[in-house]
Amino acid sequence: MFFNKFTFLLALLVFISSCSTCNNDKVKIAKWTSAIDGSTISSGSILVAQLQYIDDEQKIDSVVYYFNGSRISSSSTLAEPVKINTDSLKLGNYALSATIYKNKKKEVHIANITILSNIIPLPLEKTIGAVYPHNNQNFTEGLFFDNGFLYESTGMNGSSYICRYKLGSVLLEKLTQLPQEYFGEGSIRYDNKLIQLTWKNGVGVVYDATTFKKIKEFSIGGEGWGLTYDGSHLIMSDGSHRLFYLDKETYAITKIIEVYDNKTKVININELEYVDGVIYANVWMTEQIIKIEAKSGKVLAVINCAGLLTAAEIEKNNCDVLNGIAYNPQTKTLFITGKNWPKIFELKL
Repeated sequence: MFFNKFTFLLALLVFISSCSTCNNDKVKIAKWTSAIDGSTISSGSILVAQLQYIDDEQKIDSVVYYFNGSRISSSSTLAEPVKINTDSLKLGNYALSATIYKNKKKEVHIANITILSNIIPLPLEKTIGAVYPHNNQNFTEGLFFDNGFLYESTGMNGSSYICRYKLGSVLLEKLTQLPQEYFGEGSIRYDNKLIQLTWKNGVGVVYDATTFKKIKEFSIGGEGWGLTYDGSHLIMSDGSHRLFYLDKETYAITKIIEVYDNKTKVININELEYVDGVIYANVWMTEQIIKIEAKSGKVLAVINCAGLLTAAEIEKNNCDVLNGIAYNPQTKTLFITGKNWPKIFELKL
């Protein structure tokens, strides 16, 4: 029995080795003329790619080009480059492939390309307006204004709830309480519904916004971080560089946009606040708020929030990261705070 197993394994290794040698010895027909695989391009630019023969004497039957799986052109020669206008394409990763046919055989070349924003984010000037007290027991995950009240959702197992209070007061009215096993995240109110996400429990929780009684739960298919509302869709973050648009009735994902600046994707997107076509977002583990064009995912500007609290305040209150953005339509200003912060700051932009 041992001999049979040994013989089989030896034969298998010889076979794999021989196949690997055959692949290495295979003569290729063409290659990309530039290092296009793994490259980036600015949104709105023309992507130009071309293959060239490795051996000048070689000829082909045809070449077919595909972009993200869709056929875009074909030719009987490699003389002409393929050109793609990225103006109408979303930001993110794409695959350009070329399949060369010759003598009933084919050779495939793939280039992975990332479309970046064509906007250089500028520092957004801010002025600190009024400063208000904030209940430092709140591990802030969501923050928004509604009918003159600040609503806040909190995290941590056993301490996850939605509360409301008047700006300037640290006296909270607790409206909901999640079970011990749930870690609360972002929240929003719309159409007499109050929604709170959970972190790793994979669900959002729906409450009646008048009685605050739980209506139901819905699946979010992964982690929930930030949540906002643009008037027609819920917009959710999951800690990545993606924003998910959810149907406000079924909570199904209807659209995904990816957030990029002019250099790379922006990950760790956390709390969200939608205001007039843009989304203000906390970036976890940073002291920055980014301003995102809601329709495209392009980062338009960056707000530097460093230095809002003193070192003594951070130590005394055991403060965690900056998190929580609320827009007050009455004053047209943002109000920001953080997890276990003792203060709320008004930002005039």
